Amino acid sequence: MKKNKPPEYQWSNPDSSYLLKMNEELCRVLVEEARDGIYIIGEKGFEYVNTGFARMTEFSREEILESGTELIFKQVHPDDREMLLKRKEALSRWEQLPPVYKLRVFTKSGRLIHLEFNTTPISGGRVVGVVRDVTEQINLREQLKERESISSRLIENARAAIVIVQDGKIKFANKATSDIFGYSLGEIIGSRIDAYLPEKKAYEIFELYRKRLTGESRLSHYELKVHHKNGQMLWIEVDVSLIEYNGSPATLMVIHDITERKRTEDKLKEALGRLRQAFGATIDTLNKLVELKDPYTGGHQRRVADLARLIATEMGLSPEQIDGLRLAAQIHDIGKIAVPSEILSKPGKLSESEWGLVRNHAQIGYDLLKDIDFPWPVAEIIYQHHERLDGSGYPRGLTSDQIMIEAKILAVADVVEAMSSHRPYREAYTLEEALREMENNRGRLYDEKVVETCLRLFREKGYQLKK
Repeated sequence: MKKNKPPEYQWSNPDSSYLLKMNEELCRVLVEEARDGIYIIGEKGFEYVNTGFARMTEFSREEILESGTELIFKQVHPDDREMLLKRKEALSRWEQLPPVYKLRVFTKSGRLIHLEFNTTPISGGRVVGVVRDVTEQINLREQLKERESISSRLIENARAAIVIVQDGKIKFANKATSDIFGYSLGEIIGSRIDAYLPEKKAYEIFELYRKRLTGESRLSHYELKVHHKNGQMLWIEVDVSLIEYNGSPATLMVIHDITERKRTEDKLKEALGRLRQAFGATIDTLNKLVELKDPYTGGHQRRVADLARLIATEMGLSPEQIDGLRLAAQIHDIGKIAVPSEILSKPGKLSESEWGLVRNHAQIGYDLLKDIDFPWPVAEIIYQHHERLDGSGYPRGLTSDQIMIEAKILAVADVVEAMSSHRPYREAYTLEEALREMENNRGRLYDEKVVETCLRLFREKGYQLKK
């Protein structure tokens, strides 16, 4: 004989008393464990508060229930108490009120929180309320408002023009846009961006814009000329980024007026050009002084400078290094102006003392130029151009790592040109003999990479010394 299951398992046909008990238990658990606060207020004050309400206010349930409504009322922010009293008076007159309202409440520890109340009248003149802590949402909303306010003020007060372009039309522009372009904001907003671009530039800019939209180009910085309302052309600098505006792709443009900067740059270029001309004339004069002193070296410095520049370029030296080397090479024998002409032009072999005077020209050249504030180490390059890797050079006997690369290049160019030219005390060597001198002494006297580059210029690229 089968045994019947206990009543609590007979779900198919439970009796009403059991269902009522189960519903009450379920409601009790839901109310007690709810994260929201739940309370019931009767004529004499709080009749019930759940754990959630006690947790929000930091008072115990006993403290709240024993104090009526006075305890919580005292915790309400003073600015909100009047509104709460008006609600109470309106309810006593049976007026219809919105069930949802917000209050600022101080917790037991003094922390200010924002609570949202949702109240419903029930039997016996009582009110049941559900309370949610919305402090985090309100604080976040306030922060967002503050950020929006700050952003708005920054945009409106910015000196740069800030423009949003969508489908080729300007959808937003700040006051600085009007200041830069000369048009009113009413004229700017809604107009096409290409109206401000030169005809030749408009297509190029829109092609770049199309490529950015499709991800083909990452270029985001432009300098270009645009039209001012008065007909003049302005130089502007534009930074571009892709954004979403009103739910659709758009372009944010931050524009700076750089017209004055461009004018200043142009003036500096003109001044630099004049300075270069004056500088070149000075170098030519120094060159002629050496040639007057030693006519046999006529053109020597210019030919050395040309070869040295080519070697440096082939080796990948920076433009600044090449400029400094070229200048140093053009006047590398300036120290010879202190050597007597009869020694420089002597047809026979020089005595030891005479040779000492000639060797001293590197030191003299350095002394003449060291106090001139060149933007390159011209004096030092000249000082080192007779040094050799093994320390056998002069005037200081420097070795490999102590010699700057510009001086190593000048040394090779100087020897190749000098050996290939006629001197009072000897006939000119052939170019191939001069190149073999480099080849035989590379790595010992002359820098190996410099020699290899020099040989390649003559033997593979057909370079010839200028006459």
